Amino acid sequence: MHERYEEWLDYLFDHEVTTPEWYWAAGAPVFEASELDYAVLIGETFRHAGRDLLRFSDAQLNQGLLLLASAACSDYMASLKDARIPMATRLATTRSIYDLYRDCFQLRCTETLSHLNRTGRSALNEICYMFWDISVLGCLEENDEERPLVDCVFSVLGDTLKIPHLACQEAAIHGYGEISLFHPRRVEEALDGFLAGGISSGPLRAYAENARSGNIL
Repeated sequence: MHERYEEWLDYLFDHEVTTPEWYWAAGAPVFEASELDYAVLIGETFRHAGRDLLRFSDAQLNQGLLLLASAACSDYMASLKDARIPMATRLATTRSIYDLYRDCFQLRCTETLSHLNRTGRSALNEICYMFWDISVLGCLEENDEERPLVDCVFSVLGDTLKIPHLACQEAAIHGYGEISLFHPRRVEEALDGFLAGGISSGPLRAYAENARSGNIL
């Protein structure tokens, strides 16, 4: 475990939930580290999300994960596209996003579809739904440098789509819709496979049909 892992968790999540979020306040704390440190710490956070994030509320997690994932709030996720960092580290951290969905979101998010109704849901559903929309991993191009990351993202989305939870499946479909701009044929093939199976939710099926061509909310 990274020597600053606990400090990192407290920095992200151990705050009063406010509007606007705590990290927009004047004099808000910052976490200074190298790009390699960020890549490693993100991976450890996601891999152990089912255990180490239990002490934080859904609202605390939502705000902290928004800070972590959103390119508008921080540059932390940009470390996964940094060519100076070993590809093995970047891939391991990207792969750990599936652990976040399986071990945290699946257990703590409500089974609601955020593109239809954002009331009556856990505070954590926001970042579950928006993760791929706000992350730099949603805009990977098809080139030699980024191809391993692209393959890893498709693997993560495919595995997340198999999680038997509406919010997780919707999030994966949202992710496919985001990356369809860069990889339309691969997205079509992935969602065609999903649509060929038995889908109990009509609205989820409709969302997947729309995402197939990049038409998402």
